[in-house]
Amino acid sequence: MSVIGILGGGWLGSALAEKALEKGHLVKITTTTAQKRNSFVQKGFNTHLLKVNETDIEGELEFFKDIDFLVITIPPGLRKNPERNYVSLMEQIILKIELFNIKKVLFTSSTGVYGFQEGVISEASALLGTTSSAQQIIEVEQKLLERKKFESSIIRLGGLMGPDRHPITTLSGKKNLPNPLSPINFIHQKDAVAIILQVLENGKGNQVYNAVSPFHPSRKEYYEQMAKIAQLSPPKFEKTGAKRGIISADKIVNELNYQFMVKNLLILF
Repeated sequence: MSVIGILGGGWLGSALAEKALEKGHLVKITTTTAQKRNSFVQKGFNTHLLKVNETDIEGELEFFKDIDFLVITIPPGLRKNPERNYVSLMEQIILKIELFNIKKVLFTSSTGVYGFQEGVISEASALLGTTSSAQQIIEVEQKLLERKKFESSIIRLGGLMGPDRHPITTLSGKKNLPNPLSPINFIHQKDAVAIILQVLENGKGNQVYNAVSPFHPSRKEYYEQMAKIAQLSPPKFEKTGAKRGIISADKIVNELNYQFMVKNLLILF
């Protein structure tokens, strides 16, 4: 039985906590609100109020004590707060990891680090992301992997979808969407959670894994079909555009024998 600490009790972190409990792990999780804390306590989570800032971490620091695996699921959040320094925020977490002698860390990264490139994209592909979010995530990955006092696993997640979260609901009716022929690179919440646990339980440290479902129709094809399923107005795409690559999850399949549970993403949740 392992103690898994989940730093970030959002949409993904809370789903991970539930599944980890089901599998017999002890779970510690953080949130920033008393209301959510009460909800987590009712679910059986050992919950701590904690707020990570760019200059310090406020709250119940005992969260970091006696953790076998620390999972960091805090996203950059630069859309809501474009001035946020995500690297500085993560440096505060690294200080606590070393202070509390945590030996194994897993960071939920993003396939956005690859940027716009063609062909089949593996973990060895160049990191060409040019957005502020991608650039900061790339720097965070490097900082974690270069540390000597603990091992890090990096999971680069594709576009997340699942309960109460589907891109068709936000793109319905939109016009002039770019890159109609680019393939989708998404992953269902079930698989994202299962892959995290697979890496925690069986993976080797200081490794990077792509986590993207093996389902890659074009954006235009996918969203037009999803609009019919959801009975929503389909989005309209530009006639031409560049074509992004397909992100491969072969490494997680071959090295950890992972089998995707949700292979056809033409579904609503």
